[in-house]
Amino acid sequence: MDPEKSLTNQESLEIITKMIQTAKGNVKGNSFYFLLWGWVGALGNLGQYIIAEITDYPHPYMIWLIAIPAWIISFAYGYKKSKTAAVKTYGDYLVMWVWISFLFSIIIVIFSGPFMELIPTVILIMAGMCLFITGCIIKFKPLIYGASTFWIFSALILMLGSNYAPLLSAIAVFCGYLIPGYMLKRS
Repeated sequence: MDPEKSLTNQESLEIITKMIQTAKGNVKGNSFYFLLWGWVGALGNLGQYIIAEITDYPHPYMIWLIAIPAWIISFAYGYKKSKTAAVKTYGDYLVMWVWISFLFSIIIVIFSGPFMELIPTVILIMAGMCLFITGCIIKFKPLIYGASTFWIFSALILMLGSNYAPLLSAIAVFCGYLIPGYMLKRS
């Protein structure tokens, strides 16, 4: 395009429309992460609860090893997506860094041995914060409402005790990740 040539009103409108459609496509692509981690979280929590209640296995939390392939899939998907994205908005970068900060925070929490009883509550609180910020950035209210379910269920875990943490966490993940994730995918 010649830098000296000015755009017509129609050309300007087409450029703006294309940019808006690209930004909407970027937001819809985020549904992959909510669905992946929603299913990992729901299955991990339910699996841990069932193993702890039905078996004598001393380490029911070991089911969370299912997160390792999910991390690999998530990073590979993100890498591929970043290489093929036509436009990366400021919001895309904000969302990415919010969730990367969650990753580093969750690693610290998981390996904080003396506080094992509080890990489910802290994870739900931090994930709720990330959901809330993401929902605000991409202007998607179901994520904001999903964040509130994480906070409500973290309070329930504190009231009812850690025996119910995996079951309550599974419900929170279903409401906070999966329902908004499917809504985002359809939007």
